[in-house]
Amino acid sequence: MVPIDRRGIRQTAAGDKPPSRIRRRVRALREHFVFKKELRARMISAAILIPTALFATWFGEWTFFAVVLLTGVLVLYEWLRMIGAGDITPLRWVGWIGLGVVAIAALTQPLPIAAIAVVASMVVCGAVAWSYRFDIAVRWVAAGILYAGVAVIALVALRKGVDGFGAVVFVFLIAWASDTAAFFVGRKMGGPKLWRRVSPSKTWSGAAGGLVFGTLFGVLVAAWLKVPVTPTTVVVAALVSIAAQAGDLLQSAAKRRFAVKDAGSLIPGHGGVMDRVDGLMVAGLVAVILGSVVVADHPATGLLSLMGR
Repeated sequence: MVPIDRRGIRQTAAGDKPPSRIRRRVRALREHFVFKKELRARMISAAILIPTALFATWFGEWTFFAVVLLTGVLVLYEWLRMIGAGDITPLRWVGWIGLGVVAIAALTQPLPIAAIAVVASMVVCGAVAWSYRFDIAVRWVAAGILYAGVAVIALVALRKGVDGFGAVVFVFLIAWASDTAAFFVGRKMGGPKLWRRVSPSKTWSGAAGGLVFGTLFGVLVAAWLKVPVTPTTVVVAALVSIAAQAGDLLQSAAKRRFAVKDAGSLIPGHGGVMDRVDGLMVAGLVAVILGSVVVADHPATGLLSLMGR
């Protein structure tokens, strides 16, 4: 028999769940609190990181080179920790030295030479991992070198030349706008999940919002760079936005594979460095591929020329 208190109110029996409407209310309050906390951390981080990245981009190729190389080193460190190889010191150092060689090749040599440097670094790091009888497949070590190395090549190569600053800003703002819009639109509108098995929090509405706002910011930056706003400009901006969101999903898939929530904890509200630059890495790669089709030696010039400048 369910007890009744002095006021005549029916009490919940021990072990009974509260009514569904109460559970929904508690869940909504919890999600709202988590959202506000995460948003505050994201805003503080963005207020520091975005001006720093833009200043390094504006200051010159070598400054940008140093920032990209440092980012690549941190990404590789987080990758090795994620797959369980973070304690193999020789592997870390061989990987970091390899990234340095790749970055210098990207800055001073044609892209094919930099690509060869990445492959060589993958082989050497794979051999080091194998010599330690690393219990995770060597292919995941090689994948980390490829992931960080290709991103370093793309960003360093995109900054080269007189059009480098504008091309990098174009990619950066599209990636940032896509990520921010996807976050807010997805949280506000909800709806069907984009890829539940890989990233339970991402929705189709968020992806659509990221695409719209990312493309819009790309068109605005293109206009600022005196690039005519044509259908080609819109398509290029949309492709870069899609690439940025694909980079986020790619990294989410890797984290899910190794059962980790964040790649690291260096950046409040974003987790690790890899959590913050995953979209930029793939967006930069797509931009370089598009630009290289037009001008192989200077992807930035090729990218702007492709859009009609």
